[in-house]
Amino acid sequence: MKKNDWFIASQRSQLSPFPNYLSEESITEEMKQLFGFCYKKVLFIFQGNDFWGGFLKRDYQRVADGLFEKIKKNSDLFKILASREKKLGKIFLKHIKQWAKLDLKKVSDKRLVEFSRQYAREYKRIYANYFIILSVERVLTKHLRDYLLKKFKNEKIAFDYFNKLTMEPAAMVNKQEEIAVLKLAVRLKKNKKWIRILKSKKAEELIKKDKKLHRLIKNHEKKWFWLTRDYEGEILTFFDFVRRLREHLKLNPAERLAGTNEELAVFEREVKKIRINKEYQKLFGAMRAGIYLKELRKSIVSQSLYYYDPILSEIAHRGKISLKQTRFLLTKEIAKMLLKNKNFIPTLNERMKLSLYVTSAGITKVIIGKPAEKVFRELCKVPKNIKEIKGLPVSPGKASGRVKIVLNPAECRKVKQGDIIVTGQATPAFSRAVAIAAGLVADGGTGITSHPATLAREAKIPCVTSAKIATKILKDGDRVEVDGDRGIVRILK
Repeated sequence: MKKNDWFIASQRSQLSPFPNYLSEESITEEMKQLFGFCYKKVLFIFQGNDFWGGFLKRDYQRVADGLFEKIKKNSDLFKILASREKKLGKIFLKHIKQWAKLDLKKVSDKRLVEFSRQYAREYKRIYANYFIILSVERVLTKHLRDYLLKKFKNEKIAFDYFNKLTMEPAAMVNKQEEIAVLKLAVRLKKNKKWIRILKSKKAEELIKKDKKLHRLIKNHEKKWFWLTRDYEGEILTFFDFVRRLREHLKLNPAERLAGTNEELAVFEREVKKIRINKEYQKLFGAMRAGIYLKELRKSIVSQSLYYYDPILSEIAHRGKISLKQTRFLLTKEIAKMLLKNKNFIPTLNERMKLSLYVTSAGITKVIIGKPAEKVFRELCKVPKNIKEIKGLPVSPGKASGRVKIVLNPAECRKVKQGDIIVTGQATPAFSRAVAIAAGLVADGGTGITSHPATLAREAKIPCVTSAKIATKILKDGDRVEVDGDRGIVRILK
């Protein structure tokens, strides 16, 4: 593997090979069946739960250029794919929920293996159907920004218009959940009995006794529990939503709901005032549809992983390995472990230290030991004595402040008003911390369709993604300036 042939496109922490190697397989095989383009080879690097995703430079550009031409010819493609994603996701989640309801202790090893194979097949369909937005994101972003810069001549105006024209409220899942919970709070506030129950110290016990109240909150939970779930991690529970409702009820939910709706209405009016030609109206619409498609995929995958957890745990139990070790297995290896009693423990321990998952034509090979160490040193080397970090500009503006390194949602509590959050990858679980931060920097994130971008733009703070080395270079307390217009993080004295 020649160093100059590859580039690292994404980096983040708190990630395991499962289900991400399935993503590799889908974009080197299934993707071609859908669009006529796929990647020849993809590289995922894992050091513990730190992740780097690499592509061949020419291969990445070839796919991006080819798919960009398809978008220009059919700007409704992402809308079509979103419709298909909903159908695929509905089938996918239905199957996994059915499996999870079984008494898994009574399920045969052979059937568990088949579950893992079917999960892989359906996951790869979901992923291949959506990945086109990540393939064209950088090319499309540059094309749209260049057009606005040429048309309006003023950088500040162009960046502001770009931000507005690529905002998709339907993809702002935290905002959508907030609207839903405010609507629920308005409804609950009309019932004095329900208010007494929610304010009671015995609220958890009393809610269960009131069937209608319990059903209303339960329906909200079913729709939004996955918000904080990444590839791994916690979900929002029934009583998390109860606590949120209690917070909203302390204020005036009707007034806050009206304010939120008016804010969205003002935004829509501002977007309509921006005059661009019909060709670019379609392309900006395509970008917004692509951002929505990405969030749709996230919701499906997050739910699928939650429902699949018991099955993965049962596989781990029968294989006499930990759940963490199970996440470093390939699908074909699960069959060998359960049906042929193959011992993967020494291999898995090595993979958890450092491993390369290299995929071509839908087949993944795992490399460990000295060959993996050599590639890691060449591709993931952290430079020293730098004064600025370059990434992708995804939310406009400039802000300076003290760094707070946040590698997981539990660390969000240390963020104070005006801090700069520096992370591997911000997820919806970061939303409250992002709301009080002055800026956001993410090592990962592919561009404006990424979660950090969506969160930052919703909070109206500058953001740089694909910083790659920010969490390695910076530390808590460092002063930095985040330039969300140019994608630069400057280290201040």
